[in-house]
Amino acid sequence: MLRTKFLDYIHEQALFEADDKILLTVSGGIDSVVMSDLFVKSNFKVAIAHCNFKLRGEESELDAVFVRVLAEKYALPYFEKSFDTEKYASQKKITIQEAARALRYQWFETLIKRQNFRYFATAHHFDDQIETFFINLYRGTGVKGLRGIQPKAGNCVRPLLFATRDEITAYARKQNLQFREDSSNRSDKYLRNRIRHTIIPAMESVKKDFRTGFQKTFELLTKTEIFIDEEISRLRKKIILTDGELIKLPISELKNRSVTAFQLYEILKPYGFGMDAIMKIPETLDKTGKFFLSETHQLNIDRDFLIISPLGTENNETFYINVETKRIEKPVTMGFEKVKSPGAIKIIQDNHVAQLDFDKLEFPLILRKWKKGDVFVPLGMTGRKKVSDFFSDEKFALYKKQNTWLLTSGKNIVWIVGHRIDNRFKIVKNTKTIYKITLK
Repeated sequence: MLRTKFLDYIHEQALFEADDKILLTVSGGIDSVVMSDLFVKSNFKVAIAHCNFKLRGEESELDAVFVRVLAEKYALPYFEKSFDTEKYASQKKITIQEAARALRYQWFETLIKRQNFRYFATAHHFDDQIETFFINLYRGTGVKGLRGIQPKAGNCVRPLLFATRDEITAYARKQNLQFREDSSNRSDKYLRNRIRHTIIPAMESVKKDFRTGFQKTFELLTKTEIFIDEEISRLRKKIILTDGELIKLPISELKNRSVTAFQLYEILKPYGFGMDAIMKIPETLDKTGKFFLSETHQLNIDRDFLIISPLGTENNETFYINVETKRIEKPVTMGFEKVKSPGAIKIIQDNHVAQLDFDKLEFPLILRKWKKGDVFVPLGMTGRKKVSDFFSDEKFALYKKQNTWLLTSGKNIVWIVGHRIDNRFKIVKNTKTIYKITLK
């Protein structure tokens, strides 16, 4: 019965094709052992992979031995990897559970590419889905979090998501399957276990078949998410402007369309902004200079736009331009050429072009980010000006300051790239050679 439902579910969800190679991720627990048995008895092309997280001493080692023997029993290719999970969690400043998940998924992704598997399969089942619903409900989430685990996500398939824990246990008993008990599953130290040991039994005591209602809810939530995604996609196309790596949302459009915090959350979700930050944005639309950070992006409130830019690591790199250099691609694309002065010099009125007196330059030129205390003499002036004051006068938003490069010669700034050259390096009547730089 379970195998029939297993095969039907794979077909209904289009998880994979019959001749695809699938890597089974097996812990040794009842769920992954049952999944392995179903795959083998259904004659799919599979192999087994096991992660040893080194968290439970001898118990972890015995799990690895058990899975190795299981692979031998089924005559399947076997892959195993050990991790220093605690060290990784400490380095990344994340929980042990988050570290274990990151490590195993990274390894699975690498392994399927190296060994030419089509997907890797995990043994998540329907009760895991319900537990995930409550975890996300507890933490605060959108529709996507409430509809929980999906049957297929990228290279990962979850072919047991239809089955309850009771169905899996009954199958293991009927097939006389051996498996390992993870002692940590009995502990209420973790939120998932507390939900499993208290909330689920309480719901069962009220209504034995409560899972049927959850199944219908998950189906409706999935359809709701599809509808929301389509509507948000249409809204994005109407209001989002792109400028290179920058994403711009016109504040006037947000106001005119009465965009709600919920809509804004869905629009900004791909950039890592959480609900707490997004709830504050509508209140600060008129506060120019206000900014918010996610793990990957920065959102600045400019005069007319919400501007989203990717975060980079602090860029203290310097790039050298030699006298022979014709072009660079990093950190920005620029072309360089020396032109003999024709006598009657034509000034190009374009901020993307710098015309400099070649004989006044000291090579190599250096391209770097601005630093506190930087000064230059803006074109048309004779006195020095702080670069930070120039930024303020030109009304540079924070993201723009952070992404502006300076071209220097010796100790002097030659060009605030894309904005203003230094007056000391401009071309004049007696300039013999023009050094022309074009920002692509």
